[in-house]
Amino acid sequence: MRSYPLFIGKRFFSAGSSRNGANKQLASFIALLAISGLVLGVALMIIVLSVMNGFDKEMRTRVLGVVPHIQLFKPGGIDDWAALANRVGAAPEVREVKPFTQLDGMLNFRGNTQAVQLLGTTGDGLGEGFSLGEASVAYPSLSVDEILLPLPLAEKLGSKIGAKITLIIPGQLSQGRQALPVAQVFSLAGIYQTHTGIDTRVALVSLQAAGELAGLGGRVGGLRVKVEDVFNARQIAYQLLQQLPDDFRFTDWLQTHGNLYQAIQMSRKLVGLLVFLVIAIAVFNIVSMLVMTVVEKRGDIAVLKTLGASNSAVLAIFLVQGALIGVAGTILGVLLGVLGSYFVADIIGLLESFLGLQFLSVDIYPIDYIPSDLRSSDVVLVALVALALNFLATLYPAWRAARLQPAQVLRYE
Repeated sequence: MRSYPLFIGKRFFSAGSSRNGANKQLASFIALLAISGLVLGVALMIIVLSVMNGFDKEMRTRVLGVVPHIQLFKPGGIDDWAALANRVGAAPEVREVKPFTQLDGMLNFRGNTQAVQLLGTTGDGLGEGFSLGEASVAYPSLSVDEILLPLPLAEKLGSKIGAKITLIIPGQLSQGRQALPVAQVFSLAGIYQTHTGIDTRVALVSLQAAGELAGLGGRVGGLRVKVEDVFNARQIAYQLLQQLPDDFRFTDWLQTHGNLYQAIQMSRKLVGLLVFLVIAIAVFNIVSMLVMTVVEKRGDIAVLKTLGASNSAVLAIFLVQGALIGVAGTILGVLLGVLGSYFVADIIGLLESFLGLQFLSVDIYPIDYIPSDLRSSDVVLVALVALALNFLATLYPAWRAARLQPAQVLRYE
């Protein structure tokens, strides 16, 4: 007899809230809506958190993999850059140091023009996240008249491997007067892709070619530095400046991409809050459903009380019913959310193909695809929050059922 609240609560959960046909169908429909709302809310929150985690992860790895954490430079360029690079690279926090020369210009191919940021460096080009697709030569082997373009930029120009592309850059100031623009023809030696905003503007040339166009001679424009702890980049940059001559300056990724990272973090919190409200609304539906159950079961509750059921037993019956609803909805929501997190990129890809649209473009967003990073801690947190909210929502209907007076109910039966 001690377990009868559990038995009756399970019966209420599985059999609906009404014994007569039409009312039972309505009650079952309302119960289905309540549970479906909880399932969708839990699943949606897991998927959204996974996507926002994915954006955060891609920002840390892919975007910051091709963007220098620190750039050291001085007016007029750096003469003995090899010795300076060894000196900077000896710092324990520094992971990689590469020379670079950068300048702005305009590309022209058969009447199509695009603004471009010309970058000359060494090694593997942009580093992590740099993927060279169709190419006739690897980046380190570029000659002074060869250029690599990102895929979106090459498509906008309508150029292919081997095409002759004209680069136009502003002339350098001479004795206070603006010199004529400089034009040089490059052969398109390869097309790369990073799936980041860099794909819209950065063209790669050899370090020598960039230096000649910038009028630096044997000097380089600066040093690109990557550090172990990207969030400590600014402090490391200040420490490096203390070891360099006074005319050196620096920029870090927080100046160029810091606002983007903060926006991702803020969006993660706001979207998480909105989806949390979706779960809360679904829980309110469960409250409505349980209150309706109490109203429908007033006669049954009165009979149970006349047979000796205590207020706590009646309370337990409806707590069991509400708990089963919460557990079933949460489990189904977690399963749906985990599956959605694994396949969200494929689903979005199918939608893009079907609709002929691109939801993310590197012209606007930091990457051009939907990332996903499912974390077990998020799944557990969402499940616990859903169960806790469901338990709180169950308290009022259960308390109301326990307060029913058998004499007042049976008087009209």
